[in-house]
Amino acid sequence: MPTAPDSHDAYDYAERIRDRLPRRLQELREACGLSMYALWMKCGVSRDMISRIEGGESIPTLHVAARLAHGVEKTLTEFVEPMEDE
Repeated sequence: MPTAPDSHDAYDYAERIRDRLPRRLQELREACGLSMYALWMKCGVSRDMISRIEGGESIPTLHVAARLAHGVEKTLTEFVEPMEDE
């Protein structure tokens, strides 16, 4: 019998990333000395969307995550990998 999607290891992995993403984005943005507005101007992701992601209210698509990573001068791997290790 197949397991429910929310009891799968991949689901748990995705949830850990989801929980850690808001803090990771905020830390990287602040380390670069960027306000939400400045990050918006640098990568084109709206200040409202950045606020919702940092507030844990929204999960970025891969495309948006790549733009945010570029905005904080990281590759997508550099942006995500430390969240996997926490």
